[in-house]
Amino acid sequence: MDAFWEFVNKRSVRFVLAAFCILLAIQGVYGIVIARNGWDLFRGAGEIVLWGAWGLVNLLRARGRVMPKLNIVVNIGIVMLLISWFAAR
Repeated sequence: MDAFWEFVNKRSVRFVLAAFCILLAIQGVYGIVIARNGWDLFRGAGEIVLWGAWGLVNLLRARGRVMPKLNIVVNIGIVMLLISWFAAR
């Protein structure tokens, strides 16, 4: 397990993860653009919050920094996605 975290904590890997998260956040913007109802809008906003926060986490960790309380934003994004999935059914 230590080898996995050594790999993930490399600067280049963190930048790749951040770029991937930003692409997923852009997918959330697209989800808002094509939304058919309020739950689709809520899901798109949740994706922006979740993946944007994860992208920021990875960018900061690539530079050796940490932002306190950023995990709360990630958790809010997860809850928004879960609510939109279950409430839209």
